[in-house]
Amino acid sequence: GEEKLAVSCLIAEDMTKKDISHLRGVTFFWARGGQQSKSDGNHGDSNNHGLRFNKRHFPADSRTDCWFCLASPTCEKHLIVAVYDEIYITMPKGAVNEHHVLIVPVEHGGDGAMVDRKIAPEMESIKSKLRVHARTALQKDLFVFERCIQTRGGYHPHVQVIPVETGSGAAIQSKMLEMAQRNGFQLKEITSDLGLNALEDDWSEGYFYAEIPLPGGGDQFRRFIYSASAVAGDGNNTNGGNRRGRGVPLQFGREVLAEVLENAAIAQWKACVVNKEKETEMTEEFRKSLSNVPAS
Repeated sequence: GEEKLAVSCLIAEDMTKKDISHLRGVTFFWARGGQQSKSDGNHGDSNNHGLRFNKRHFPADSRTDCWFCLASPTCEKHLIVAVYDEIYITMPKGAVNEHHVLIVPVEHGGDGAMVDRKIAPEMESIKSKLRVHARTALQKDLFVFERCIQTRGGYHPHVQVIPVETGSGAAIQSKMLEMAQRNGFQLKEITSDLGLNALEDDWSEGYFYAEIPLPGGGDQFRRFIYSASAVAGDGNNTNGGNRRGRGVPLQFGREVLAEVLENAAIAQWKACVVNKEKETEMTEEFRKSLSNVPAS
């Protein structure tokens, strides 16, 4: 297939216009479009402002309009915190708070981020790193969730990671279960130690998954799952033929927090959007803070 190289966290044109001294020593990745000549790209350009550019090879993707595909023109690269081998961390548009981030697989598609065996080790490592950061730098716990259900424009898997007040896990769990029932689907606690990808073979109908922090904080949390595939198979749903997770509201995780915190605005990301200057400031501050957490 057509070769595609992973994208840099800042596009080349911007590098000649902005002060990027604070990013020296950070490794980025660059992209080459299919029609780009060797002379018009950054390939071989010695003016790299002290940054290191590593080549990465990924399968070609026909989509150009996905917010989360690094090669997409709609990917807002000023929000990217860090890029790893298989996933990257980014600030979301309309964050719940200034430390709310997303964990996003580099590759588009698949059944979901939390059930992808290929990225599972790195996913767990990055979640653990974010928990250490939340506990040590913020004195917070983490509410982690993924709504993996196809949307009209297609779905690029991503996991929401939101710092919450220490000890708020019980309230979040209670409200989440109540709201799930209210919306016609049932969340079940996962009592096994197995990874999500080992619990079921078919996740194609979609799922909602959540990790609720226990009172002790740290890496201790309860896991809950709603599998639309299981519901479709046994007919045991309460929403009259709910298929492909349609009973799970698009912003369900945020809506849970909105009720717990009694702040209706955070239920919708569009109500929380800030200007690009503020987004850039939040991203840079989070990147600096996270860099102080030792590698696991």
